[in-house]
Amino acid sequence: MLNQESLHPKFVEAMRKLTAMSEEDRLSDENKELFEQAMNYAPLDIQPQLIAIRKKYDDLH
Repeated sequence: MLNQESLHPKFVEAMRKLTAMSEEDRLSDENKELFEQAMNYAPLDIQPQLIAIRKKYDDLH
């Protein structure tokens, strides 16, 4: 389990917004910047999951 205090605020903000969206919205061009923010500030143990999502995005576009 992640320690919320060790997470970067920009990561927490991006993930809060992304998790409130449908998968289709998360993978849209409009939210690519928000997803990139999550990637840039993600803890190392979460990055593989985000990379998998990015691959799914790239496959759609």
